[in-house]
Amino acid sequence: MSRKLKRLIEEEEKTMSRITELQDYLKQIREARKREEDLEIIKSIRCMKLGARELFDLLTAIQDGNLSEDIRAQLLAAPEDVTDPEAQKNPDYDEGAPNAPEREENDDDRHHD
Repeated sequence: MSRKLKRLIEEEEKTMSRITELQDYLKQIREARKREEDLEIIKSIRCMKLGARELFDLLTAIQDGNLSEDIRAQLLAAPEDVTDPEAQKNPDYDEGAPNAPEREENDDDRHHD
């Protein structure tokens, strides 16, 4: 077998291996993105402080695609209205900081998956 052919075969194998690694990495990124999107949805719904029946009606309307314009506007504004009690007490508070306290809702989310 010629050196050139051998080198091309090795390069092909290396490239295929890299493609597999990148596909696995992409899958992990997409899963992480989905989890983060789900957490944002949960935060948005929780900040609305709905009762059990109201929550059921809202989720049913979302699934059926029958949201009123008022509720649609409320949902779109919800993430910006979410405030962390720690942030209100301390303007320098950074929720993403390593020593930031865990939020209760995050603890709840881990147990309901």
